Amino acid sequence: MKAPGNTTLVLGSCLAASLAALLAMSITLGSERRRSSDVLAEAREAIALMDTLVSADSSIGASRDSLDYYRDLALSLRLRIAADSTAAVYPDYYLIIDTGQNRFHLRRGDLLVRSGYCGTGKGWTSNGTGESWDFSTPRGLRYVLGNGTNPYWFRPDWFWLEQNMQPPDPGQVVMLPQDLTYAEQISFYNDSLDASERLYVRQVPGVLGSYKIDLGGGVLLHYGTGRGNNVSHGCIRLGSADLEALYRTLPVGAPVLIY
Repeated sequence: MKAPGNTTLVLGSCLAASLAALLAMSITLGSERRRSSDVLAEAREAIALMDTLVSADSSIGASRDSLDYYRDLALSLRLRIAADSTAAVYPDYYLIIDTGQNRFHLRRGDLLVRSGYCGTGKGWTSNGTGESWDFSTPRGLRYVLGNGTNPYWFRPDWFWLEQNMQPPDPGQVVMLPQDLTYAEQISFYNDSLDASERLYVRQVPGVLGSYKIDLGGGVLLHYGTGRGNNVSHGCIRLGSADLEALYRTLPVGAPVLIY
């Protein structure tokens, strides 16, 4: 990161101080909560500082990296305030995803119901030929659009491109026997196919776990490894027990705040 100019440093310090003070009191789970009106008032002050910092962009171009950093802090702040406001008005279960700490918090109003580690997007990724993809988990307010059991993973082309391979032609795709049950297809995939054959299965059973929760735009909550880290291609990975608990608790339409 480039060293910030004096203007950026002063404004950034003010913003950072406001962020620290606000976050310390706004959404610390399990602590005494302040009224949403107080939280939102202080949030506006911090966001106003961010807007001032952004307006100085043209005169301190050398400090653009610092500006991006403070913009990111301000975005995170906005979303945390949105989570705090949701607690005040939404009566049912909702979910918070912290992509920085890679943790999820299932809440009902002010009550923390369940919390644990998750895996979120790994950000910009490149392969050996210079192609790159942004595998970040999109931040913002989403809603549960649907859910289901026994999901398949439909491998997109980037699965192969990321490994410097060409996506298979239709004739190269390995199909699983459709007369098998889902459980039998999992066994067939793992036990009856060798590694090279498994590589060319597009419709893969079992790898996402027993449940899925759809947030739209290709973003799912599903089973996966690497929890506690930024490891996914944008989806949110959970352990089996946590995934089942969220599947059985979150109703369709429930807010999901991702920051």
